[in-house]
Amino acid sequence: MLKAGFLILLLTFSGVRIDGIVATVDDEVILISDIREEVAPLLADLRSKGLSQEEIQSEIDNATKKALDRYIERLLLYRKAINLGLQVDEKEIDDKVERIKRKYGSPEEFERLLKESGETFSEFRERVKQQLIALSFANQKRRDFEKEITISEPDILKYYNEHTEEFSHPQRVLVRRIFLSAPKNSPERESVRKRIYEIYEQIQKEGADFKELASSVSEGPEADQKGLIGWISKGDLIPELEEFVNKASVGEVSKPIETEWGFHILKVEERQEAGVIPYEQARLLIEPKLKENYVNERYQKWIDELKKEARIRIFL
Repeated sequence: MLKAGFLILLLTFSGVRIDGIVATVDDEVILISDIREEVAPLLADLRSKGLSQEEIQSEIDNATKKALDRYIERLLLYRKAINLGLQVDEKEIDDKVERIKRKYGSPEEFERLLKESGETFSEFRERVKQQLIALSFANQKRRDFEKEITISEPDILKYYNEHTEEFSHPQRVLVRRIFLSAPKNSPERESVRKRIYEIYEQIQKEGADFKELASSVSEGPEADQKGLIGWISKGDLIPELEEFVNKASVGEVSKPIETEWGFHILKVEERQEAGVIPYEQARLLIEPKLKENYVNERYQKWIDELKKEARIRIFL
């Protein structure tokens, strides 16, 4: 039988409409088309990397196996959830469907791609429903496992003493940013330049709150955190931004900084010399981490037990 990675490679790069069985779970068949959507983002990325055929094949094989494993896990979770009578609200399904549709830019584009995939809208919605039920059940099990564990103070102290490298840090600066996107050759570049200087004037002359402005106008991913990029060490930023950060005093706001991608205003919130995070601060990070580690291990063991109970055959 042809490798699943090779089937997807043909399907995606040559436009040949083929399918094949990649696995069975008890009496249910899993096809290449069932896992196509999960592998699709990687395939789009591979096109732009200029990789050799062998490198592409290797990437696809690895991604296919991971996607298939996720699909099998979701299928087992869904079946278990249905047997227990677990359902999700119809509105939650519709909301999820609408969020997915919006990613395609227009209803027409979504319909076109759905038709190309050979899937009807009702089949697509049913797949979303199954995914939501599986996810809801997985989250419920994780919450159950979390209730099993209590992290003691000696556990936390032991982790701190055995992982000192995790809590050591170089000299660093806490930075916020306001960013307006305007690629170098964009026709909007000049209007965006004007806008960033208006924002700078609001901060410097009108006393506008940097954090609130970052939340409302910044186009960077940190906007949801009121512009907080986080702790920055030497080499973390591009030279144009690092030059300001290296010299600025705490509380200082930069003039608009122009880069290839747009315009930035930075603010230095805090400076720290190289050192080790004290235990009292570190324990706030360690306790949830130890809980998460336990839950992940317990959850994976449970999933492995579900897989052993099923009759799974994989044809890769």
